[in-house]
Amino acid sequence: MNALNLENFLTPEGTLIFTLTSNGYKLYTLNLVRHLQRIGVPWRLCIFCADAASHKFFSQEGIPCRRLPELLPEFGPQIVPFGTRQFQQLNRKKLDILKGLVERSDVKQGIYMDGDIVVYRDFLADVEGWLETGPGLLFQCDENEPRLDCSGSTCPTPCSGFLAWRHGAVGPDLFRIDDTSREAWRECPEDQVFIQKQLKRGGVPYGTLPRDLYPNGRFSSQFVKGAAQKGVACILHYNYLIGDAKRNRMRVNGDWLLPY
Repeated sequence: MNALNLENFLTPEGTLIFTLTSNGYKLYTLNLVRHLQRIGVPWRLCIFCADAASHKFFSQEGIPCRRLPELLPEFGPQIVPFGTRQFQQLNRKKLDILKGLVERSDVKQGIYMDGDIVVYRDFLADVEGWLETGPGLLFQCDENEPRLDCSGSTCPTPCSGFLAWRHGAVGPDLFRIDDTSREAWRECPEDQVFIQKQLKRGGVPYGTLPRDLYPNGRFSSQFVKGAAQKGVACILHYNYLIGDAKRNRMRVNGDWLLPY
């Protein structure tokens, strides 16, 4: 990661907003890009491409991206099923990227977002404000019960699909799979579960972003076309939905901006 030139993606304050994509996830990532273009954010999303096909796709679309030095094998244009070896490999690649970026001194703040996120309002100033006044590590709340809102507290189920950090507030060990953490990865090879275990094991302090501004996919049915919540929330993460249900819900909500 240290060899990649990220200068064109850093904000004047040194914040990097980024995502990871692959051939199977490229359309969700493109949909995310279209949302950012629609609201006119002043910053540039850094798209890390995990395979050659996704890099070729975004290059042909004229969308700036970065090809990872060590690419994953081609898995084809379909989304890799949850729990498969290919899914695990993509999860590990995400951890590798996070580990590398927290070590970079030029990345003063980092904000990672999954490709199945849609953006209603520019969240940059809000997240930077939370990083400045609270813990230097922030997560989206992934609780799926309406009564369990962890906003402003330490969520027992932090979501790794939208996270942010301030340089120096978190070390690379949080994302590192080594002799001390390998068993945790083997027990459940998913990046979110692994990070949750590492947070607990290391006693790492972190905060939770307000759920009304950063809701997870459990509440996606509340975001139909014209819903008042769309004027409040900064993003909506369409997790909790798999397969065709994810894209279909985006279409119902008016959040799928692609013609295909």
